[in-house]
Amino acid sequence: MYSPDQWEILAEVNSVACITIVSLIFGRKIASIDGPIQYVRGLLLALYGLSWAFNLIACMLTSTNNGNSISCMLTFYNVAIVYTASKIVLYLYFTEKIHIISVPKQSRFKSPLYLINLGLLIPNIAVAVIQIIYKTYIIAETFPFHCAVGMDLPASIISLAYDIILSFLYIGIFVKYYCFPNTAQQTAHQSSSLHLMAKRNVIAAIAAMVTSCANYIILIGLNGIERGLVASSVAALSVTIICMFIHWVTTHPAEIQLNERALQRVNGDKPVRLEIKQHQEVVVLTELNRV
Repeated sequence: MYSPDQWEILAEVNSVACITIVSLIFGRKIASIDGPIQYVRGLLLALYGLSWAFNLIACMLTSTNNGNSISCMLTFYNVAIVYTASKIVLYLYFTEKIHIISVPKQSRFKSPLYLINLGLLIPNIAVAVIQIIYKTYIIAETFPFHCAVGMDLPASIISLAYDIILSFLYIGIFVKYYCFPNTAQQTAHQSSSLHLMAKRNVIAAIAAMVTSCANYIILIGLNGIERGLVASSVAALSVTIICMFIHWVTTHPAEIQLNERALQRVNGDKPVRLEIKQHQEVVVLTELNRV
């Protein structure tokens, strides 16, 4: 009778731990929302949701990989599609944070930097297609029929190079805003919050680069093929660590205040001040936004 080896046990423990951590973060984020779900909040929920879905699928597939060609194939597509989708949402979040921290005087789609960052995400589709074209998933011919997944070296190297280039771009922009803020940042009422958020997002971007590149480096080191549970476990750790860093960034009071101000500026919302006059009369005064 077959019993799981130590790697399968470690992979299952890793999957359960990752699901638990992401579930806690996801639940706390949903519980903290007391208003409409704006774009930046929607990106966070999408990131946590995709990460949770990836970890859940990885957990189920890890326990059925051996001798199951369908499970082995789905393991590859989970890493190639769901994991890539979570990274795209992460990059969209970084693009939005760069736009907010820059204190723009124009809308998103009139900002050259915002449009350039969006354009640089389009190659993600080509990278995913290349990964699928050069895919590998095989079942060993000997007992216990381990599943192995991967992709040929050209696809691994292209994926790694693209992730490094994109991550260095985000890190460089955040470092620039942290070390050399523009005039709008320096004169803004929330300048200290902008400075702090640029610093924290630098750390999050570095963590994202290290974790997202780890699987490709391991894959290249193993000549383009690895056990399915190794690929799933490394990717699960990657998305979970990213969620933890993003949660650390977004739960800071300065970040919450900064997002609220940005949403008011973008959506044209007007903050309301309540003034108590004599005889307990409540008068609502609407103040104009100051950009």
